[in-house]
Parts: sequence; C-alpha cells; structure tokens
Amino acid sequence: MENKTVTPEQEVPAPVNLLEPDIIKGLRVVEKILNCTNEQLLSRQFILERILEFGIVRNKNKNLARWTNWHNSSQFGVIQYPTEFADFIKQLLTVDIETAAEIGVFRGASAYVIAAFLQRRNPKLKYTMVDIKDAIIAYKRFSKLLNLEKLMPATSENILGQSFDFVFIDADHSYMGAKGDWLNVGRYANRAVAFHDIHGHEYDKLNGGIVRAWDEIKGVLVMDHSVFEFAHSPIRWMGLGLAVREGC
Repeated sequence: MENKTVTPEQEVPAPVNLLEPDIIKGLRVVEKILNCTNEQLLSRQFILERILEFGIVRNKNKNLARWTNWHNSSQFGVIQYPTEFADFIKQLLTVDIETAAEIGVFRGASAYVIAAFLQRRNPKLKYTMVDIKDAIIAYKRFSKLLNLEKLMPATSENILGQSFDFVFIDADHSYMGAKGDWLNVGRYANRAVAFHDIHGHEYDKLNGGIVRAWDEIKGVLVMDHSVFEFAHSPIRWMGLGLAVREGC
C-alpha cells in the first residue's frame, strides 16, 4: 500500500535528470553496508552515516528541517527521521532474520537500506517488498546487490497467514488498514514485527489511525515480546515501533 508521511504538497518537484545521481549514491551506500566490518555493523554512528549518505527524500516538512543538508535532489530517498531509523536498525540487527516482508514500500529507499543491513548480518536473507502500487525506483539495479523479491501490486491479503522472521508494516495508515496488515501477516512474524508512524497523528481522523492500532497491538505484544519505541522528532510525529519475540 502506498504511504507517504511527507505529503504531496510538502514535496518539492525535481527534474528527472536529478534522479540518476541519487540512485548511484544509493547503490554505493548499499555496497558499503554489504562490505562493512563487524565492528561497523554494530556501530550506531556507521548506521546513521550510511542513512544520511543514502539521503532523505526532498521535502519541505519543517520536522525534517534540521536534516536539510542530507536531503536528496530528487524524490528518491528514505522517508524516515534519521536517528529514529538508525536506532531501529541497530536494535533489529540483534535479531537473527532470514526472511522478511515489508508491507508498504512506496519508492523502495527505506527497504533497500533495511535489507542491506539485514543481508550483511545474514547473507541468506530474502526481503519481500509488498505494495498496492509499483512505484519502486531502480528495483532491478538494487536487486543485483540485494536478495529482494517484489510483490506488486499486492497487499497483505496476498500473503495472508505466511510466516516471516520479520514483518515491517508501513502501508495503509487507517486504523482498519494497519490492524488488517497485522492480522493478515504481522502477527505471524516468527521473531520481530515493526510499525512505522506510531506517532502519526495526522492519521487520527481515520478512526484513530495507526496510533490507535499500534497502541492496541502493543498491548498484546508486551506479553511475550520486548517492545521498543523510537521517537526523536521535536513533536510527536513519525516514530517506529519494534517488538522482538522473547528468546530471539
């Protein structure tokens, strides 16, 4: 399911010819991650530096103003709050993950970064990218480096009941949409499950949105998972929730 925390009116149009340099930069970052040392893989500084080097999607959102120096020239880049994303990935790397599914990848940048780090930890990783619309950028080029599978157009209903070590839900941000993705595939995650925009109050009008869904699901997960929340924005915005099953 297509998702953008940075709304269309906040995006700054960029000439098409600006896209290629950002793709090339992203590919180089993925190569750096895949070839990093064990010490670098465990380093928050290294993780954050690679996120910033990959670049943030070009936008005018005031909550990302402090990261302007790392905005890409094009609309290809991560749509994440960088330090939240770094801490999230660092924690995720403590889990042994061989199969993963991301529900709602949009243009694919954040998925490429996550997949690169997980694949560096486990070369057998298979990362499945699911979205209702195929808007992904440079899939063929990144899939030469990463063990990716693209399932588009599709929703979590197309992988209903399938079991993955890790599931990342970042799709329909309505309450019913997020809850549906959880019921379809998230609850079957063997080791870890995560949600993006756990503080995305801009979706509250959608029957409570992702905030309500995460609060309810978190209440279930805490019984047998360690639950982490990463929220660094000056106001309650974006945010990542990660639940790691006990013993993993």
